[in-house]
Amino acid sequence: MAMFIFSNTYKNLINLLIVLLITTTPIFAAEPILQKGQSFGLRLTGVPADDQTSISQTYTISDNGTIKLLYLEEMAAAGMKPSQLMRKVEQAYVSAEIFTKPNVVITLGEAGSIQRYVSVLGEVNTRRGVSYTPGLTLLEAIAQCGGFSDFANPKRVKLTREGKATIHDLSRTTSNANVKLQPNDIITVPARGLFRGG
Repeated sequence: MAMFIFSNTYKNLINLLIVLLITTTPIFAAEPILQKGQSFGLRLTGVPADDQTSISQTYTISDNGTIKLLYLEEMAAAGMKPSQLMRKVEQAYVSAEIFTKPNVVITLGEAGSIQRYVSVLGEVNTRRGVSYTPGLTLLEAIAQCGGFSDFANPKRVKLTREGKATIHDLSRTTSNANVKLQPNDIITVPARGLFRGG
């Protein structure tokens, strides 16, 4: 019980820091609705490298409001939020038994171009791609995703860069592990152990 309270105290301190980060960084617009004729960047991870390269590209929504992805039938995209389409694509690949654990991130850029971004996956409140800006750190990227979820283990946050993974302990607000990010980094926040509280 004492360990559980101790763990929750650290999580509350970290989420307080995240709130402070959110209030001192620019406010991001509400998630837009995808429109016919709109282009967006789609990045797929958690699949074989060849498939990742083939599927991760720019897509344009057709006049019928649909997109066509490798191995899948055409699917409706217009009228959806990017986060909804992300989940829909992941579920489609799993339901078709093509991939077991695909992770999809959709980004919108000016004039349909793909912005530089980092992907934030796992136990955050809103899993999504975060636009990269110079100096962006692990905690700032997580803050832009609404902070850690109730089940997050901030002690073992995984950062994947160019295929190499490192583990970072973000359980303390002054952690030296809060490193600066680079474009295309992938952040994965794991769930904490069920009985260990972290």
